[in-house]
Amino acid sequence: MLRIVSAAIRAGVERVVTPNVTNLTFFKSSSLASSICIRALSFHSAQFYGPADLDVCKNRTILSTPLTQNVLSANPSPTTISTRSLIKFSLKKGKRKTVKCVLDRFYRLHWGIWIRTKCGRNSNLWRKSLNRRKRLGRHVFCNATQSWLLDKMVTKFWRRPKYYVDDPYEPYHYRENFNLTRRKPLP
Repeated sequence: MLRIVSAAIRAGVERVVTPNVTNLTFFKSSSLASSICIRALSFHSAQFYGPADLDVCKNRTILSTPLTQNVLSANPSPTTISTRSLIKFSLKKGKRKTVKCVLDRFYRLHWGIWIRTKCGRNSNLWRKSLNRRKRLGRHVFCNATQSWLLDKMVTKFWRRPKYYVDDPYEPYHYRENFNLTRRKPLP
């Protein structure tokens, strides 16, 4: 519904009526010569009506308060919309910025692959079997396309190898089990 309302605001619509969703009317003050009414039949589709159908829309009106009051009363605790967009040029220095949630959710091994934890590993543990809980505790590889995308979302600093004391991922940073990537000779 908010998607329909925001699209109507961008289009400069005076009145938006959503009869089947919440039966609320949202108003926006504008200097349009003719009134336009949008009637939403569902969350995903809307029908546009001209001034002739305005009387039909007026009959379905319950509230006639400003747009912000209706949105806040319909949703008392608005959720924040998360954005994970990449900033290619910062405002201060014009440099590329790292997407911070990539660093929170993923870890890059020295040979270029990114690893992540499995989804839902901490939720509803009481209903999951012991074997399933063990499986969910493990890390999995991202595929090549995802690793390439994550490499583009971070800066060079995070793509360089990092060395930590007592790193639990130390045995996985180099691939000694492949002939092409082996660093130490076979015993």
